[in-house]
Amino acid sequence: MRNDTKLLEEKERKLARFMETQSTEEVFKEVQEYVPSLRSSSDVLRKLSEMKLPPPVIKTLIYYVLATDKQKFVTDKLLALANLCRKLNIQDAQEAITFFKQYYSFHTQISQEGIS
Repeated sequence: MRNDTKLLEEKERKLARFMETQSTEEVFKEVQEYVPSLRSSSDVLRKLSEMKLPPPVIKTLIYYVLATDKQKFVTDKLLALANLCRKLNIQDAQEAITFFKQYYSFHTQISQEGIS
């Protein structure tokens, strides 16, 4: 189990480095290959940039929303989470990854309790 934790932490560090080094445009190009609806999302990009979030946080946010919404680009969720990141003053990809893991875990737990 300990090795799994170390492996996960290493993967998170690699993801954080990727988010820190790639431009937002490069990330969007990559994502557009899998999510054609993203092509028409320039309004969302504008809104995100107006929030003054650091680019690595925006990129991590985009990947999180895509990963948790079955590859659909969910504008309302994206903007709500961006607002939370801004309010919590999340400044880099590693902080964003940690926040989204906690957010996902919390909301998964709540939805499972609702099913019981």
